[in-house]
Order: sequence, then C-alpha cells, then structure tokens
Amino acid sequence: MRTVDDWLASEETGEAFSHCVRCRLPLVEIAEPWLVNKEIMGGECVLEYAVCQPCRDAVTAEFSEESKKSVRDFLEKEIDWDERLMEFMASHDATDRFESCIACLTPRRVLEGYGLSALFDSGGKLVLGPLPLLICLPCVGKMTASLSDASRSVWRRFLEKNFDGPPGDAGFPGML
Repeated sequence: MRTVDDWLASEETGEAFSHCVRCRLPLVEIAEPWLVNKEIMGGECVLEYAVCQPCRDAVTAEFSEESKKSVRDFLEKEIDWDERLMEFMASHDATDRFESCIACLTPRRVLEGYGLSALFDSGGKLVLGPLPLLICLPCVGKMTASLSDASRSVWRRFLEKNFDGPPGDAGFPGML
C-alpha cells in the first residue's frame, strides 16, 4: 500500500520534489510554501510538478478574474467542504484522501484519470487542511469549462515553458 509520501513523490525519481518547476530554486531555500500537483491517466503519471507559492501567485495573477471566479464557484458549490473536512479529520491516514474524488466521490479505482494536489509548508511538511486531495478529470473538466481563452493561454504557456512535449490544455489546473 502506498504511503502519502509515495503518492506525492516524483514518479520520475521516486524522491520528494526538491525544486520549483518555474523558478528552479530549491524549495526548502525559498522559505515559502509550495504545491505538488500530479495528473494520472490510465494509471500513469503524465504530468507532475512542484511550484513555490511566489511562482504560483505570479502565474495565477495572469488568469482572468472571470476564470478565477468560475473555479471558486465550482469549489464552493460542488464540494461539501464541511463534510469532506470532517471525513479528513476522522481519518488518521492522509492517503484516505486519495481514495475518491473530492467533488463527486467517484472511487479512484474506477477513474480513468485524476489529479492530485498537496500543499507543503516552507520546511517541507505536508499541510493537512483542504489539501491534499484527489479530483477526477470529469470534475476538473467541469471546473475549467468556463475558463477564458486568455486564461487557457496562460496555462498553455506555463506548460510550454516548463515541460517537454507538445503544448495543450493537458494538466491538472492546480494553480487556480
């Protein structure tokens, strides 16, 4: 059975993420929290990265206000945060959070794809709150359906600048 450290480690290296994907600085030297985001398709990790809070803020500042509002609306309306947080607090194992989608509650074992997102403090300790979480790709699709073209362009530029491979809309929008 995978531990939370296994789930949130780089699939490529098997180690914890050490550098921000955008600024390339060592995460523990930045003295800021950071996010780890992973996208899994068909059991294979197709995108993974850690991004420090300053870099995340710089990228999300480029998203349109309408896009940010659309994502906030989804998070507020489609997720019963009180119920989810009570479930999270009742569990002593953070890996339980990866058993089903945070929004629709579809079990991970039947999902074709999903995203994982987790927050770490400036010292590298996992922060337990609304994150870590798993969200299925259909729910990501609902969450991002109303993103503006300008915001989609910001996301594509982020992918193009920081990852090898063809550009596109692939990727869990954990920056929002």
